[in-house]
Amino acid sequence: MNNIGKTSGVMWLIGVTLLLSVMLIGYMAVGGIKQETLKPSEVTTIASCPESTGVLTVNAYSTLQPSSAVSTPTLTAGINDGVVSTSVTSGTTTFAVGDKVTVLVSKADYIDKAFTFTMPCGGKVLEAPVYYATSDNPSVRIKNSDGDYMSDNVAGGATNQTVVSAGTTFSLDAEFQGTSLESSGDLVYIIEFPAGSAVNISKVELSGATIAEVPQFYSASYAGSKVVAFNIPAVVGSDKATHTITVTLNSAKILAGGVLTDLYSKQDFIDVDGSIKYGIVDSQGTSKYENTGDFDFLINAS
Repeated sequence: MNNIGKTSGVMWLIGVTLLLSVMLIGYMAVGGIKQETLKPSEVTTIASCPESTGVLTVNAYSTLQPSSAVSTPTLTAGINDGVVSTSVTSGTTTFAVGDKVTVLVSKADYIDKAFTFTMPCGGKVLEAPVYYATSDNPSVRIKNSDGDYMSDNVAGGATNQTVVSAGTTFSLDAEFQGTSLESSGDLVYIIEFPAGSAVNISKVELSGATIAEVPQFYSASYAGSKVVAFNIPAVVGSDKATHTITVTLNSAKILAGGVLTDLYSKQDFIDVDGSIKYGIVDSQGTSKYENTGDFDFLINAS
């Protein structure tokens, strides 16, 4: 091989080496850019984060009025599906990066709610909207089968349910009126008919609702009474919801006397095993509702 051939080979080798070097430097540069632009909040593993823990800050506010902060809510947390029992101080309490954290935000006159997230690198600001729900929300009124609003008095008042014949079906409209900037929360509505009515009534229905279990904490007021419970969707804001109560009587059985109706609002709560549940009663029968209300009326005997 002459000198010209040797020189060409050397130049080709140098060119290939330079090209590979440029490609390697470019790859490393791009990789470096990607790593530098990764936000700390996107890192959820300790291996990728310079810190092992992150601070939890909870921003609790009214769902229907976000400018209204929820002052000093009670914050309780659990990690990785464990017992929810850790008291949290917003802006101070820390959790390990990568931990699954569940936080219950609770406050009187609000529907308590649980939130779950994975603690990111750099800490977490948890946006926690909860519904405002004062104790008189919703208000309830019931119309009799003639379409007149009845007196809220189990012993009877100016307007009651008129006498109903044996074997007939009658309907009553129950109106649930909400309050502006509040929510009633999902409701359990319990109706207890007069003493001995368990044998008088063959069926009770409520439109727009589903059948619920009568909670363990509810104690019947009348011996042998018919007691039913229903799940009713929340009334949000100043909306009004009307649900028709339809009662079918057994043949040859009349119905007369006082009728009790009670409502209870559902919310998230910590059950006896430390887990988060939703409803109005825990697994031991203890009440866990936020609010309660009632409306009672009389069915005339004649």
